[in-house]
Amino acid sequence: MVKTNLNFHQTFKPERQYISSILTEAKECDGVDVQNISNKTGIPTGKSSGKVEPAICYAEYMGLIKKEKHNGKYSLSYTMLGECIKEEDVGILEKLSLLAMHAMIVRQYSGAELWKYIFQHVFPKYRNRLTANQFEKEIEIQFGQGVKIAPFKGCYQEFFSQLCLLKFDDDQVILNASKIDPDFVYLYAYVLFTYWDEWLKNESEEVTLMASQTEITADHLRRIGFRHPFGWDEKDEYKVLELMAMKKLIVLNRQMVPFTIRRTSDFDFVLEMLYSELC
Repeated sequence: MVKTNLNFHQTFKPERQYISSILTEAKECDGVDVQNISNKTGIPTGKSSGKVEPAICYAEYMGLIKKEKHNGKYSLSYTMLGECIKEEDVGILEKLSLLAMHAMIVRQYSGAELWKYIFQHVFPKYRNRLTANQFEKEIEIQFGQGVKIAPFKGCYQEFFSQLCLLKFDDDQVILNASKIDPDFVYLYAYVLFTYWDEWLKNESEEVTLMASQTEITADHLRRIGFRHPFGWDEKDEYKVLELMAMKKLIVLNRQMVPFTIRRTSDFDFVLEMLYSELC
């Protein structure tokens, strides 16, 4: 499964026009094979390889669609996030859309294997800056030799370039912390709630002790990894929590040690408001 997950892209990096086409035509592509999806979307494919299946996989990892495959035919459906981005930004031009898709592909439990490992484990370990040799060695230790890194690099050099998150030099790899933007407060809440729920669902009761879907502590938040996609430290993370509290999306209890976070909103509301702060 890990190897399949590592190689889902078949060496292709994500391309805006193809992800947008999947987002536009997902309903029309439901229940048909790769060739028909290619015909409907214009995404090239061939007998032995092509960009249709990688594009579908990227769209799923980026939180836009859900997919199943039976007898060579795909069943595609929108996620709540996918429906929202389709309505508001089907061309995927807004930085907010790209940041949401980035945060989904690096999810700790349902993100793409290489993407999530780098953002959830490697960058936090090295405080967002490491040598190129360290970067390659960390990947080799985790996954073995021969991992295709080019699609990951291309993802941040092209598709996600507007986010200015990653810098690849000859001798180092740097994660630039995402600038906190009050206009993105509903996106931050969506990411927090998504990470929070996936953590509760996937970890043991021993790990999630005293946590619930409505309330967690700062210790739980650290385990959830909310700040890692953005490259923030704990101070930045807390500033973002305060932004959410000002919008009454959460309640922070600072008198508790560790402090607690109580959820006072839901996915429907934060998605309804997702683009509302943009000029």
